[in-house]
Amino acid sequence: MKSMTCNRGLGRATLASLALLLVLSSAWAQPSISDLRAKAQANPTDATVWVDLGNAQYKASQYADAKDSFLEAISIDYGNGDAHYGLGLSEYAAGNYQAALFEFSEVTRLYPQRFDGHFNRAVTLAKLRRPKDAAAAFQAAIKVADNVATTKDKIDAYLGLAGQLELTNDYAKAADAYASALQLDPGNADMILRRGQALEQAGKGLDALPELTKLEASSSDYRVSALIADIYVKQGQVDYAMFALNRALKKADAAGNNSAKANILVKLGTLQKSLGRDADASQSFQQAAQADPNSWQALYNLGVSYLEGGQTQKALDPLEQASSLAPDNGDIHLALASAYDQLAQTDKALSNAQAALGQLSDAKQITQARFIAGRSLYRKGQYAAAAKQLDQVVQARADDPQAQLWAGLADYQQKSYDSAIRYFERATQLAPNSVESRVDLGAAYLAAKRFQDAETVYKLLVQQNPNDSESYYNLGWALYSQDRQSAARDAWKSSCQQGYQQACDAITKYL
Repeated sequence: MKSMTCNRGLGRATLASLALLLVLSSAWAQPSISDLRAKAQANPTDATVWVDLGNAQYKASQYADAKDSFLEAISIDYGNGDAHYGLGLSEYAAGNYQAALFEFSEVTRLYPQRFDGHFNRAVTLAKLRRPKDAAAAFQAAIKVADNVATTKDKIDAYLGLAGQLELTNDYAKAADAYASALQLDPGNADMILRRGQALEQAGKGLDALPELTKLEASSSDYRVSALIADIYVKQGQVDYAMFALNRALKKADAAGNNSAKANILVKLGTLQKSLGRDADASQSFQQAAQADPNSWQALYNLGVSYLEGGQTQKALDPLEQASSLAPDNGDIHLALASAYDQLAQTDKALSNAQAALGQLSDAKQITQARFIAGRSLYRKGQYAAAAKQLDQVVQARADDPQAQLWAGLADYQQKSYDSAIRYFERATQLAPNSVESRVDLGAAYLAAKRFQDAETVYKLLVQQNPNDSESYYNLGWALYSQDRQSAARDAWKSSCQQGYQQACDAITKYL
């Protein structure tokens, strides 16, 4: 099982939202809506009057009416940029994002130097989850920002650009965007943290360390120390990382943030586990679960630590709690499947393995879930379904003798003896000292009427264990089926003398 860490509570900083910029007309707060409506009716061909009415209606959250007013203005003068801009704001506020995008795009087409048009177009593209296009729009806004945008507007544009670049996994360029924002607001702690996070994601964490350590010395923000720990981990400096996490833990504790405390303890436990300090890791996971009972990561890691420590029954409670908190998490279901499989609770092992198969993306984990599902189906007597799962396990893990063995068992139960023999032979090659593989291979040879091959296998088994009465009995059948009654009698006699009643009966009945 793999350990699971997360950043919930550590607050990996990203741009949460961007406010739309609205350039207010000079009449914004002057006449009432009724006065403006009367003025528009008196001057129906004056686009400016309709824009003023639309602005007032937008401010009053009358988005449908504002839309109509801006459309009136556009019908009079299609080149009126404020009308297109106001219509874009109204459509956005009403949740009509495609329409808003069209309007802001028209603003930028008609007036390519309007910062607010490019900015709001970027915001709308971000809302539509088109990060690559949104990033390009923010860059366009930045390009025309000089002399028309405030410092805050420019910072917001850089932060918007960085957030969208992060969504496209271009963390190096995101870090550059944060750096540009910092030039406009030097020393901003939140932006220093964001830049550090982007650099860490880009594999350039060392570049962030000088700035982050300076910030850590003056900040009570536990996220800074936790980020420093992440950077040290990637550099293989686990001891340094643990020191940083302990500093983060103290800060989270002082802030009374139990969620963050739990996440830091999970990180600490994961590091301790990597150093072979399993008892310390288990204690950290316990403390994490106590700090935040709603942290599925803490409960999952605690359950896995019990499972890997051989305390299978004890692992169930935290794993089930984790599953109730994160029911769609495949890692948790796989851990539960493993636990129930070890406890021979077949139905629960199967249901969790099947749930994991629908949620996992990692190929190795999927194969393990198939293996548990296949064994569970076999135990339930559903041999065809078991074979389907186990065949795929063998394809993924061709050198796993247990996978070969179970695939062979599923085929054997379906009387597909030739196929079963191939699996059992491969299992025996991979684990030549496995008695189980040889026993199953001998049985398959007998069922396939390959009596000489069966004889060879059972002779090896009784040589390996002279007290194996059942193998002596089956050796007798392999010999009897070749019309070698005397040799068969000797084999059955050895089995009978060891107390195997079926061998005694065979002597009486057949010889």
